[in-house]
This record gives sequence, C-alpha cells and structure tokens, in this order.
Amino acid sequence: MAKGLAEEVSMFKCKQCQGTEFQLVLQANVQGQVTVSANPFNEVVVTVGEQEFIADLMFMNQFAVCKDCGGIKCWAYFFREPVSAM
Repeated sequence: MAKGLAEEVSMFKCKQCQGTEFQLVLQANVQGQVTVSANPFNEVVVTVGEQEFIADLMFMNQFAVCKDCGGIKCWAYFFREPVSAM
C-alpha cells in the first residue's frame, strides 16, 4: 500500500498534459508524517518526519504521479515566476 499526498505547489510540469499538480507515491513503511510545501523560491519541499529536502527532477520522476493525467516519469522543471539571483 502506498502513502500519497496531493499538492498544488509545484516547480514541475507534466510533459504529457502540462499539469502541475501531483501525488507522491511512497512505500507504506515510511516513518513519520509526509508533507509537501513550497519555500520562498517556489521549490517543492518534502518533509518526512523530522527530515526535510527539496525535491529534484529525479525524485519527481521516481515518486510523483500527475494528478491530471496519471502520467509517471513525465516531469520537467517549471518555474511560475523567475527567481532572481542575489
């Protein structure tokens, strides 16, 4: 059984349908609560228990399913607003 979480916050876009909403499909034995949020740079931040990391393209293609079309291994980077260098 997989644990899933849907989010509207994304820096990724589905190459099949252009959707940005996804569902994470993780192993059922993941310890701790799984949450997904965005940081000030609109990066996807995944928190599992006390561990936190920024999702990259490899992570998305391994664990994310497009909520709109059900596509897997279909993600590309997508930034809603340009991130300026400081």
